[in-house]
Amino acid sequence: MSPVPDLESDARVLETLRTHGERERAVLAAYQRLVEESSDEGIRYLGRLIIEDEDRHHRVIDEMANRVDSWMQGTAVEPSTPTLTPHVDRDLLYETHRLLELEHEDAKELRRLQKKLRYAPPTSLLPLLVKLMLHDTAKHIEILTFIRTYTG
Repeated sequence: MSPVPDLESDARVLETLRTHGERERAVLAAYQRLVEESSDEGIRYLGRLIIEDEDRHHRVIDEMANRVDSWMQGTAVEPSTPTLTPHVDRDLLYETHRLLELEHEDAKELRRLQKKLRYAPPTSLLPLLVKLMLHDTAKHIEILTFIRTYTG
């Protein structure tokens, strides 16, 4: 059974997404200035990593807003986030399980690497980058768990 549309709630969500999207644009511009104006290669490197994330966040927020707008209008507003069709797919379930195992193993390896880097110089980017990769791995596990929930 599908949820009953609530235009008032959808309008509030849409407004929040659009407001957040505007802030994302301003934040992205600030990071771009930081990278362009910094003479420190480490700062520029880290700033570019953040810009990549912010670019993706901005795109996803716009697509989410378009999805909500589509619900409200009853017609497709593109580009938008797709929906997932719950179904059982044994091959996808197997592959998702295998990828979850790989991501968990990756997390273990990254934690081992993190321990080996505990004596790195304080200005080294390596411990920070490993920590960020651990965050990405946790995100991947969250995505795969979501997929497994709706394909098994």
